[in-house]
Amino acid sequence: MAEKNLYDITFHKIATDKVKKLGNGSWLELQEIEYIDPNTKVIRKWELCKRKNCTTENKKNIDAVDIHAIIREVNMPPQIVLVIQFRPPIGRYCIEFPSGFIDDNETVEAAALRELHEETGYYGKIRRISEPICYEPGLTDSLTKVVDVEIDPTSVENINPKQKLEVDEWSLQVLKIPLDNLYDTLQKLQQQHSDEMWIDSRLYNYAFGLNSAKEYLFCQ
Repeated sequence: MAEKNLYDITFHKIATDKVKKLGNGSWLELQEIEYIDPNTKVIRKWELCKRKNCTTENKKNIDAVDIHAIIREVNMPPQIVLVIQFRPPIGRYCIEFPSGFIDDNETVEAAALRELHEETGYYGKIRRISEPICYEPGLTDSLTKVVDVEIDPTSVENINPKQKLEVDEWSLQVLKIPLDNLYDTLQKLQQQHSDEMWIDSRLYNYAFGLNSAKEYLFCQ
């Protein structure tokens, strides 16, 4: 027996394969998609930014991984491992989840553990992996998967974590923030460094959701 749909949602079948290239860079491509509005039958156009060099079957669907890495230690509050790095498009540093592209012929699991170690120095154990998630669907077709990782700080390999950064990751620094105070800590960091730093939207929404859930449960 087929599972009943959660909500009554209408999904039109819309062809988006009519694409024109508008611009070309080393890593990105600007395209224009032409499609037909199913209600008015009017031809509409939409510009998008597309990543280049997605050659493997895996990377055609998933470009990158975002890592939610939690440090768990006995009798200690859990901490989330974040990174802060300079992002040229915003002209500021950005505090965000560890993340990175999936290499050719690399699995999501392998990419997540590799990026976590390279960016933070930590080794971890994967607990769960999300379904494909779009980054900014009004701008790009780029997709990610969120990988939930648990870190044991008492293991030998994590006693003295050392980053393995590439040349262009010169600005990347590691932050460990108590999960229970994540939202308040991010707010304070933003206020203290408003001219130098912004918070990544995915991280902010994660922290905001945790805080909202905590407030809602507390008010019951």
